[in-house]
Amino acid sequence: MAIKLITYGHKKKPKSLGLGVFDGIHKGHQAILSQCDALLTFNPHPVTILHNTITLDRLTTVEEMTHYIPQLFVLEFNKMIANLSAQDFLNKIILEKINPSHIVIGYDYHFGKNKEGTPELFKQWCNSHNVPITIVEPISNTDQIIKSKAIRTHLKEGDVNQALNDLGHPYLMIGTVIKGDSRGKELGFPTANLKFPTEKLIPKKGVYKGNITIENKPYKTMIYIGNRPTFNTKTTTVEAFILDFKGNLYDQTICLYIEQYLRPEKTFPNKEALISQINQDTQNAYGP
Repeated sequence: MAIKLITYGHKKKPKSLGLGVFDGIHKGHQAILSQCDALLTFNPHPVTILHNTITLDRLTTVEEMTHYIPQLFVLEFNKMIANLSAQDFLNKIILEKINPSHIVIGYDYHFGKNKEGTPELFKQWCNSHNVPITIVEPISNTDQIIKSKAIRTHLKEGDVNQALNDLGHPYLMIGTVIKGDSRGKELGFPTANLKFPTEKLIPKKGVYKGNITIENKPYKTMIYIGNRPTFNTKTTTVEAFILDFKGNLYDQTICLYIEQYLRPEKTFPNKEALISQINQDTQNAYGP
């Protein structure tokens, strides 16, 4: 089975290569990213191959990751890659496929079959090949080391604003605008209904403040995630009310940035109460 490595961005040899899964590009990842001009990551997420009973919602898809780094190497992770020894991973992929001038890894980076490769082993290999290596120490919030797993949990069912703080940036969701039932338009708030890749983590139900980038221009946006209990619908949707925008976005791919969690989903007694709450939410987010 051949090693499949896809390069996004420029094709030049990287000066400094960061290694990791980088799901979320959180503050810990950013400490690595700040020292690199290229990243090597894996797709699908290694845990889904190593433990095939596990499905994992991604904080950051490959497409989204390209927004954070000029050059991205994506290694197709499969059983063959999982069974490579640590030395084979270093020689056949890092040296032969990429050959960077400098390596940056996190304090907990492991690689090779059964995670036999450690930061210390990587350092020894780099020394023997005259490649400088930087090992980045963990980044913590007030309670613990920042980890993608905790951010996923917070986004799905916990403290969304804590997750956003640990990310260190708005939560990026790249999706396609699809046709909805025009419920928002009927209420006086036309919304863009968004569809995302199946592996993308959708935050918990509620109302959010954010923005959408359309043709490189950001627009203030109110975001709703839920199944619209006021209208007895069951399908969970992601809808964006884009302030000060008029136009047809159907079938366009757009970047949605979630900046703040405002409130949980509610059921309203009638349309008028819902309209009043939407106006209040918008005022709370952006002022009168």
